[in-house]
Amino acid sequence: MDEPFSAVDPIVRDDLQQQLLRLQSELDKTIVFVTHDIDEAIKLGDKVAVFRVGGRLAQYDTPSALLAKPSDDFVSAFVGRDRGYRALGFLTADGIPVGPVATVQVGEPSAQARGSLTDGWAIVVDAENKPLGWASADLLSTVDEVAADDLVSGGSLFEVDSGAGGTAGSLRNALDAALSSPAAVGIAVDKQGAVVGGVTADTVLSALAAARRSGEVPT
Repeated sequence: MDEPFSAVDPIVRDDLQQQLLRLQSELDKTIVFVTHDIDEAIKLGDKVAVFRVGGRLAQYDTPSALLAKPSDDFVSAFVGRDRGYRALGFLTADGIPVGPVATVQVGEPSAQARGSLTDGWAIVVDAENKPLGWASADLLSTVDEVAADDLVSGGSLFEVDSGAGGTAGSLRNALDAALSSPAAVGIAVDKQGAVVGGVTADTVLSALAAARRSGEVPT
């Protein structure tokens, strides 16, 4: 497949990548995928081949090995200066402590909800404890009750395997969830999408520091 997703917008491209991964797992067929996007290569490939000028093979390795140990300066430049951040996608977030997070129910009176805030924020959940968005102290001071249409959006989610007591996502997922959250708390959800807690960037960075000491993260 020669750059099949290069001409589509990022949202559609991500969806097509996910569909390709699903199909490949079901069909169990080898696919040779050509791309100039290193993020796409490390997301889709079990093995990645980097070619230098003239079509000569520079390195053929797993995505994690390619990011952690580029074979030379050419490969290091090709995968990018932020390869350390990309490598976080291959480090499990298992072991990161998931702490309690302030939650309020959609439809809850604002006066009651204000008492549940932590540092001025709470995640709003539905009847199944699934996150809908964030409520802030400023927002609750202007409305009578917590309504889905009024919530502050922002922040990705990352999945935890609550039955096994660990996370199913990566350090990159967890860090992105914390950094993109308006409350600076990444929301952890179970396999059904229900809120089980939250993590902060400091918590994730502590896990990252441990991974660096063990040599799992490239420097």
